[in-house]
Amino acid sequence: MSYLRQLPNTLTLLRIVLVVPFALCMMEREFAAALVILFVAGFTDGLDGFLARYFKWHSRFGSIADPVADKILLITAYVSLGWVGQMPWWLVAVVVVRDLLIFSCAIAYWFLVGKYDGKPTLLSKICTFCLILVGLAVLANLVFLPLPPLFFLVYPWVLLALCVISLLQYLHMGLEGWRNRV
Repeated sequence: MSYLRQLPNTLTLLRIVLVVPFALCMMEREFAAALVILFVAGFTDGLDGFLARYFKWHSRFGSIADPVADKILLITAYVSLGWVGQMPWWLVAVVVVRDLLIFSCAIAYWFLVGKYDGKPTLLSKICTFCLILVGLAVLANLVFLPLPPLFFLVYPWVLLALCVISLLQYLHMGLEGWRNRV
């Protein structure tokens, strides 16, 4: 049964692997297949977190790989959606810059301050969930579910606020860690 402890890590690796077929489907404008892949990848994100918390199947690898997998998936999804003209480029830039800054700051923290736990904040989890949900909604709009124009007016600003506030939260935490280093 100890092999089950690795299930969250396996799901994280699956999410990383799914990035390639997702990107290929987006490039080929196979939006229905891309929607299914993004849904599965998003589901694995929630499932691996649930399994790790519920069964206490935490691992050092998972604490590092899970947020990296999220960032790879989200950056690929948003750049792909921007590439096919379904996401404003300024929002793509916000998502990419946020994730790259968080990743870069985590590495800098590791080298300058010490061990980085890799625990996402509640706000960051909400931001990631909303980013995945909006990506799914935009793809669903292309495939089968026409969304009201109000959705397209509102979601960029909601995501902008979530991305900026969660980035500021991480920067604040990093500065606190820097100040309190021993």
